[in-house]
Amino acid sequence: MTLAIRDAGKALLQRCYSPRRFLWRLPAGHGAMALTFDDGPDPLHTPALLDLLAAHGVKASFFVIGDKVSGQAALMRRIAAEGHAIGGHTWSHRDIVGRSRPELGADLQRCRLAIGAACGVDTALFRPPRGRVDLAAIHHVAMLGYCMVHWSKTYGDYRRDGAERLLARVRATPPGAGDIALFHDHNEHTLAVLRALIPEWLAGGLGFAAIPGGAAAPR
Repeated sequence: MTLAIRDAGKALLQRCYSPRRFLWRLPAGHGAMALTFDDGPDPLHTPALLDLLAAHGVKASFFVIGDKVSGQAALMRRIAAEGHAIGGHTWSHRDIVGRSRPELGADLQRCRLAIGAACGVDTALFRPPRGRVDLAAIHHVAMLGYCMVHWSKTYGDYRRDGAERLLARVRATPPGAGDIALFHDHNEHTLAVLRALIPEWLAGGLGFAAIPGGAAAPR
């Protein structure tokens, strides 16, 4: 399947379900991009990433694995306190394709409750592990009341194959306004590349936005 066909399919899903239930790009007219990070929270690299984002006033979105959350409550509270969006990424990073709606609902709820207990955020944002979905899984997630957040840009930083290779991939197809870009907050290569690119993107006039619906309620 070509990238153009995949993108057309995602665009159709966003129109059919509405951005409240399936989101792969920020709504039309949005002048910012969304930086998103999967597979955390990571006790080593997530704090350094938060330092970088804070230094530049950038808001991002973190899709966290439930069984990592309870042991990192202070880090989760920091993510929420600094204004980033938080979403679920299942309890144990298990694929959602082929799972029944009740089984999937129990998994997503377990992750959601862990997030709430750790940092007080009740989030309906969800990202499927590895991005693997089919129409049944997408429909299950929507009917369970969640917003499935996919992406329009991904750069394979999960490979951990070095900062130079990752930087080359990002520069080859850089994100722009409206894009939802997938990264991971679990390795030093992603951090090094974003240290170089975030100032460049800001200097070029690109803004950043957290995904709506995953932030802490005002106190």
